[in-house]
Amino acid sequence: MVKKINTVLMDVGPLISIDGVVIHNDAGSGSPERYVNWLAGRNKDLGIAHYYITKDCIARVIDTNLIGYHTGRWPSNQRYIGYEVCQSMSASDADFLANEDMTLMQAAEDLLFYGLPINGNTVRLHHEFVSTSCPHRSMALHGNSTESVKQYFIDRIKYFASLGTTVDEMLAKQGQQPVDVAKTQQEEEGEEIMLMVRSKSGKQGYVGLVNGSAFGIGYIETVSTFMKAGAKEVTLPDDDFNRLIESQKIDEKTLVSINEISKKISSQNAEKTK
Repeated sequence: MVKKINTVLMDVGPLISIDGVVIHNDAGSGSPERYVNWLAGRNKDLGIAHYYITKDCIARVIDTNLIGYHTGRWPSNQRYIGYEVCQSMSASDADFLANEDMTLMQAAEDLLFYGLPINGNTVRLHHEFVSTSCPHRSMALHGNSTESVKQYFIDRIKYFASLGTTVDEMLAKQGQQPVDVAKTQQEEEGEEIMLMVRSKSGKQGYVGLVNGSAFGIGYIETVSTFMKAGAKEVTLPDDDFNRLIESQKIDEKTLVSINEISKKISSQNAEKTK
């Protein structure tokens, strides 16, 4: 069970409306516990979000109905809940993705609680409001464009929202979903079986499995398209990801192609933004 800290370090009044969530990267290496202690004695005018989150801890330091100082603009500070994905300068890719997922679970819980849709208007990035590289680590991992990162976040939040209405429910349901590899190798009653599989570290990119046939995915938009068509997303530890690929009896030429395509996903999406 993830550790939760709920405290109020600032109260400058209520949000005038709750329009959505803003995802940040902390550009630091601190844990949520350290941020709570540090922020307590810091000038809040220098910036403070509602949440500071890692895979192990969710610290809420401002109630979600109150104003935070996190977007760099007063109008958006009055309308959006802010989430800091912690340790963006120190965590490994695998740990950062886990920190990011926990953050997106909390965002999903809050969006559901306030009855908000999950779309590009409600899921925002810090640099949409001011000139900043934030969320820098998420940008590097998910295509390096505003569009690709937002779509990734939206897809993940929708996935987590499909598991439950609270972080605890999402974590419990996620732990009850083992991957049945054999099921991907056959059709049941004529139904097409599709999985979008990624490694926990994110280094291998996505691989699609459709009725036992594997192929590399070069664009995050392709993942979204398949999920809209009914595909399920599965995240595996790197070793299990590699064993899954090996179990598909893929010939060497196809395996090399999958690896090459997966490695290009970031550079190809970055090229689109030039």
